[in-house]
Amino acid sequence: MPLSPSQRLASIDDLLLYRLGRLSSVAGTMVVRLCEGGYGITRREWAVVAQLYENGSLPPSALAERMHRDRARTSRTLTALGHKQLVLRTIPANDRRSALVSLTPAGRQLYEALMPQIQAINSQILKALQPEEAARFDEALERLQARAQSLLTELSPDLPKANRRQGQRGKDAS
Repeated sequence: MPLSPSQRLASIDDLLLYRLGRLSSVAGTMVVRLCEGGYGITRREWAVVAQLYENGSLPPSALAERMHRDRARTSRTLTALGHKQLVLRTIPANDRRSALVSLTPAGRQLYEALMPQIQAINSQILKALQPEEAARFDEALERLQARAQSLLTELSPDLPKANRRQGQRGKDAS
């Protein structure tokens, strides 16, 4: 019996992260078109709206952590959503140094209109799997996520820092 791509890992097309990225790219295109074309928000903005809808008011740092995103990018996304009047930043009276972000009524309406459409896209993609396959897939994803998190903790001290702005390796690249 020939090896599966996950067992083979012989080329980029066999790599788990590459394959997941391709799936996300194709499926995500539908979500991007829906968000941007239908509602005038980016996919990143949609994710913030969904997190705030499902979790209530949050400090921006907690929102960034929950989404596994950096604080600066989350702050820019919140600023854009504020300009679109979809989120509101409030300063608690008892702690003037902190802020909370929450959805405006328009932000809640956006979520309630968009979420069923995005759920339908996900549902259509998952129809490729039988119900028992979908359950096993969910279990496997949870295990893969836990393993990736564990591996990140193990390997993080030894991995070089990224320098995405200049496309260079670490600080020592010239």
